[in-house]
Amino acid sequence: MNDRAGWLLKADRAGWMENLGARVAEAEPGRVVIELEAGPQHRHGGGVVQGGVITQIADAAMGMTLATLQEDENWNTTIELKINFRDAPDSAVRRSGRRRRSGPPRGASVVHVHGRAAWTGA
Repeated sequence: MNDRAGWLLKADRAGWMENLGARVAEAEPGRVVIELEAGPQHRHGGGVVQGGVITQIADAAMGMTLATLQEDENWNTTIELKINFRDAPDSAVRRSGRRRRSGPPRGASVVHVHGRAAWTGA
């Protein structure tokens, strides 16, 4: 088994995470939590966090969750993503990915997004 969970916690926030201001808050095999303190740059004209921002971090949480369970030479990519919005957060946003099932050649994970209200992407 790899130590990607430990690596994720220590890694620099380069690239998209740095641009958005997101960070890996928790990581263990089969579970990753990404947090974002949403600001004006994350909101659309209606004042709520834009769905693309939420989807980007949800996708990353799912992929990182699966990566913590894969062997070092293996990586994953998203081939399908469905997300349902029940309500929109207005400040802190937290994504928690958890493995639902995995096995060659595919894996699946579920993300719970928490802000002022909560919704699920699966």
